[in-house]
Amino acid sequence: MAGAPGAVSHTEEIREIAGVKIQLLMGGSGPPLLYLHGAGVAGVWLPFHERLARHFTVYAPAHPGFGKSNDPEWLDQIQDLAFYYLDLLDELKLDGAHVVGLSLGGWIAAEMAVICSHRIGRLVLVDAAGIRVPGVTLPDLFAMAPEEVMGILYKRPEAAAALYPKDPTPEQLEIQLRQRMTVARLAWNPYFEDPKLLRRLRRVSVPTLIVWGEEDRLMPLAHAKAFQAAIPGASLVVLPDCGHVPPLDAPEAFVQAVTRFLSAHEA
Repeated sequence: MAGAPGAVSHTEEIREIAGVKIQLLMGGSGPPLLYLHGAGVAGVWLPFHERLARHFTVYAPAHPGFGKSNDPEWLDQIQDLAFYYLDLLDELKLDGAHVVGLSLGGWIAAEMAVICSHRIGRLVLVDAAGIRVPGVTLPDLFAMAPEEVMGILYKRPEAAAALYPKDPTPEQLEIQLRQRMTVARLAWNPYFEDPKLLRRLRRVSVPTLIVWGEEDRLMPLAHAKAFQAAIPGASLVVLPDCGHVPPLDAPEAFVQAVTRFLSAHEA
């Protein structure tokens, strides 16, 4: 489908990759960039995708179990998604693709880099889940009302309000429920963590940028500093006046930080 006048065009299709039918959005031109979404909105081309697509060929799949993608029986832990996306890179012949992951997607991206760094160009972890920081207790989103969750995730909830309709259709409700079930199956524990990931991050051997919202109320800045300390040579950009979801809370600053880092690699 085409974007708005003057926008970078993009397509949406259902592709079978590694035996799973997956919803895949693609747009732009330039070096390949695989964007891995968080636990919320999936399968939607958003303004920050548009901005990134002015510099890169953006591949934005909906994770298996999210959006219009299938929910395979074998999917029961985050590492399954990490291996799946390595299969996706192989099948799409995306050699040296940059990988950018937000929250849950950041956890997946980190696991990919631990397993197979040489398949990745550069790595960007955005308010990523996956590790525990001593002394930090995370809020239980599954025990909260929707409006409380919005207040935890976003510095400016109005920036995301349009993505969460007040009167969702039955199809939208079904997708929301299925996504919550997928998150609970894959990632729910008191810390949204892989207990072994923090120790294994020393295996990451590609240039890495940590991008974090300064006012993240779900995973505070201590998590960003722990990722930076664990990944050799990683750099950190902290976005002021921004919550857990920089692509929506601070899209211009987010895209600028990511583009500057990845373009330095291409140069």
